[in-house]
Amino acid sequence: MGIHKLRGLEYLVAAVDSGSFSAAARRLGVATPSVHRLVQALEAELGVSLIDRSGQPLRPTPYAAAYVDRARVLLSDLRELDASLHDQSSAPQGTISLAADSMVREYLMPDMLAAFHVRFPDIEVQVLEAGSVRDLARLGTDLLMQSGWPPHQDAVLRTLTETRWLIVATPAYWARQGQPKLPSDLARHGCALYRTPSGEVLRRWVFERDGQKQAVDVEGWLVSDSRRVLDGPLLAGQVVARVNDLSIRRELTEGGLQPVLLDWTGLHAPPISLVAKRSLTRQPRVRAWIDFAAEYTAELARERLPGGLPTVRPSERPEWWKRRVSAGPRSTRS
Repeated sequence: MGIHKLRGLEYLVAAVDSGSFSAAARRLGVATPSVHRLVQALEAELGVSLIDRSGQPLRPTPYAAAYVDRARVLLSDLRELDASLHDQSSAPQGTISLAADSMVREYLMPDMLAAFHVRFPDIEVQVLEAGSVRDLARLGTDLLMQSGWPPHQDAVLRTLTETRWLIVATPAYWARQGQPKLPSDLARHGCALYRTPSGEVLRRWVFERDGQKQAVDVEGWLVSDSRRVLDGPLLAGQVVARVNDLSIRRELTEGGLQPVLLDWTGLHAPPISLVAKRSLTRQPRVRAWIDFAAEYTAELARERLPGGLPTVRPSERPEWWKRRVSAGPRSTRS
């Protein structure tokens, strides 16, 4: 199997996982036509259509789904093989600077950093709080990791993994207040409200089931831009919260929080994204972090809880994100 074929498989998997050719190009740090051409060349070589281009997000054709899954495993195995070779030869070293938003920094970064140091002990990692800034030029760091959709910029933008919204409270809260049977039932519960770094208070929660959407405007006595602040009353059994599924793995495993409305999909769940300076992506120390972050988050996604739910699909950007401006804080119901 030649390099051309392997690159074609990489572009194919990236197009399916990202949902579009343009998103795949940003993730890979190449031009969009290059992704188009190599996927088309792969299809021509195999004599079959691999991607259903009739809608968005892009999906593999029915008879190509298993092929794409096998290709994803093959590429993962090759990355691990390459990593083992690098570890045995010239291990990456030096310093990388990394900015992260509060969700990533507080819920994903601690365990991730510990595992990264085991594999790359000669790399020094400097972690900074990103605040509301999502532009690498303004942050002045090599990389940015965030929960959400980074704005377009002159950098490599990569979606590491999609996430799922979960509606949770403690078992004691549900026993006392009753579990909602429909999203509209949340209107009678006190909910923890999250304020985005740009100032929007996310009061409208939108759900979908069997192609039908249902939106509910929730209220509560607590509003904060810090998930950690919201966690206190949540774990004390005082409020209901809508949280990222990757941020409460321990609570779900130990039974401290109980998810409800699992037959509904919460829309606009933010992905875990990475932004890297284009000029640094070939440097071994930066490449080490990018590849490790992709591997680490992919493993989290494979082990996501609760099990047995439908595959998480790429999420559309919400209306409040699309119309966001720098005019100051405001409350939104979108």
